[in-house]
Amino acid sequence: MQIGELLQKSGGGLDAEVLLAFVIGVGREYLLAHEEEEVDLRLEDLFFSYMERARNGEPVAYIVGAKEFYGLDFYVDDRVLVPRPETEMLVEEVILAVRELGRPAKVLDVGTGSGCIAVSVAREFVESGEIDFVDAVDISADALEVARVNALNQGVSEIVNLFEGDLMEGIDEVYDVIVANLPYIGEETNRHVAEGVEKYEPKSALFGGGNGLDLYERLFEQVNELGFGVLIGEFCYGQGEEIQELLDRFFPGDFVIKKDLAGIDRVFIVQGNYAN
Repeated sequence: MQIGELLQKSGGGLDAEVLLAFVIGVGREYLLAHEEEEVDLRLEDLFFSYMERARNGEPVAYIVGAKEFYGLDFYVDDRVLVPRPETEMLVEEVILAVRELGRPAKVLDVGTGSGCIAVSVAREFVESGEIDFVDAVDISADALEVARVNALNQGVSEIVNLFEGDLMEGIDEVYDVIVANLPYIGEETNRHVAEGVEKYEPKSALFGGGNGLDLYERLFEQVNELGFGVLIGEFCYGQGEEIQELLDRFFPGDFVIKKDLAGIDRVFIVQGNYAN
């Protein structure tokens, strides 16, 4: 069967293009330019088996072992969450905070998962020297193995330091910028999660307690005791009022909440005081 026929028979769409390109070993743009090229029968069968897995909710990123994030290709598997486009907003805010600092920054990524935030930030500054280092911590040793692969693949393993730990327990460094994309889906309220996501992606990286904000409450307590320059974090659709109440309790008057491209409250930015 020809490339164009395979895409049509599968129903088309981005997933089909990504999977067929992966099976053939080409880029997506190749498919459009070679629609009449015949595909080996064994590759056809493999493609349709992958499509069936995707229709059942398995993330395409897990099937192909890769996901683009902030213009970079990251290795991912079922030990980590699939990086989301909205999380790129965190990278942008960290980059702004580092540049506003005016000197080499010490950055911490809490709950690094695949390392997509830490590695993207490091790649942005690896040539300019505007960061001293990026520390990245996660409670999951499995996730850190994935992050280590990504740091190596992107050539930033010398400035991205990976640590296993529970949030900031045991950390005594005072960071210029702390970024966190912690598990924030609620188990009782704010349970905004697709069936396929809950089925296939690691639950420990999805759920953050009753309303989803338990881990952020612990993190806020820790950073307040230690001191920091800027704290940047992501939260879930529908959590705007609750995260604002939490921020008001720990950082009254020192934070802003920003909306994502869809107009949804998505990111908080807290100005710290470096106090110990």
